[in-house]
Amino acid sequence: MKKFICQIPENLFEIFVVELNGYGFEILGRENQEVNFAIYGQDEEFEDIKQVIEAIFEDIGNGKIQRIEDIKEEDWEEKWKENFKPIQVGKFIIIPEWEIYEEKDFIPIKIKVSMAFGTGLHPTTRLLLKFIPDYITSEDTVLDVGTGTGILAIASKKVGAKSVDAFDIDPRAVEECKINAWENEVDINCFASDINDNLPKHDILLSNLQMDIFKDRFDILAKKFKKYWLVSGIFKEEEKEKILKMAEKNNLQLVKIDSMSEEGRDDYIWYGFVFKHN
Repeated sequence: MKKFICQIPENLFEIFVVELNGYGFEILGRENQEVNFAIYGQDEEFEDIKQVIEAIFEDIGNGKIQRIEDIKEEDWEEKWKENFKPIQVGKFIIIPEWEIYEEKDFIPIKIKVSMAFGTGLHPTTRLLLKFIPDYITSEDTVLDVGTGTGILAIASKKVGAKSVDAFDIDPRAVEECKINAWENEVDINCFASDINDNLPKHDILLSNLQMDIFKDRFDILAKKFKKYWLVSGIFKEEEKEKILKMAEKNNLQLVKIDSMSEEGRDDYIWYGFVFKHN
């Protein structure tokens, strides 16, 4: 197991996390407007993870890997198990793959060990998990755009969606989606794709994406849903206003808006939206 110890300016950390999409990480500390954090990965993934980290740092214009450490596999797994606590989000409860949830209060979603150490669940994911039960019915087909770990697709199927398609441009994310769907005993069609005009139209669209992707693909995505489009990944007021203008341009009506801040940082505000066609 490898541990990549990294540093990045605090104002870019959340952007980095959204781009990272699927690797476990741990915040080690915040000092002088910098975030020190660790990213974990298997030995055989070393070069791939290193390239991903360096590519994101280059893309956002800052950040560095300070050092790389070897850690024992058993130490990682035990630490992960000690730190992970079930996370309740709306009607869902997120549990590790080894646990069995027998209560009836919440809908359980299992996640694979390597994905969530130290993260809790990003506010962008939480916002859409809160929306999903209110806007998806047993009659609906769902498309999860940029599925990552597949958690939103799984949540959609667990509330009764008729069918769920989930895609990501990264083949590794597609495999994680398939594994998590199997862990949760749900049928998800996970596949590799980019956002293009050939994507079929669905009743419900789920998009937890970066603002840069929305800028380039909003017009395409606005044509890919019949009932509701659940949107997240929007950071602070400036991006919120941009999304609302894009929606207006595409003749979309705002049904719901919600926000959530990062734990311990009230100024780190993320927004989620539900749109429908006028």
